[in-house]
Amino acid sequence: MIPKQLVESIIKKTDIAELISEFVDLTPNGAQLKGICPFCHSSSFTAAPNKQIWKCFKCNRGGDAVKFIVELQKVNFPEAIRFLAHRLSIEIPKEEENTK
Repeated sequence: MIPKQLVESIIKKTDIAELISEFVDLTPNGAQLKGICPFCHSSSFTAAPNKQIWKCFKCNRGGDAVKFIVELQKVNFPEAIRFLAHRLSIEIPKEEENTK
């Protein structure tokens, strides 16, 4: 199991706007960013960098950076954490990976 403290650190260090912009073209809209939802393809997708969350008001999906990767790549929570850790060049110790 990946230690809770490491998970929290990875989530805290992940810039949600930067993460989402790797998959969605985002444009400024006040304090938020707008784009085309990668799930339902509507223009109701927003990201709130100050809150580190995202939401589509058409398909009603939303959440934090981990939830975005879980939904987009159809992976489980530990796999999403490993993906985010890799983006940040954070190594998850092998013994932690093997005890999931």
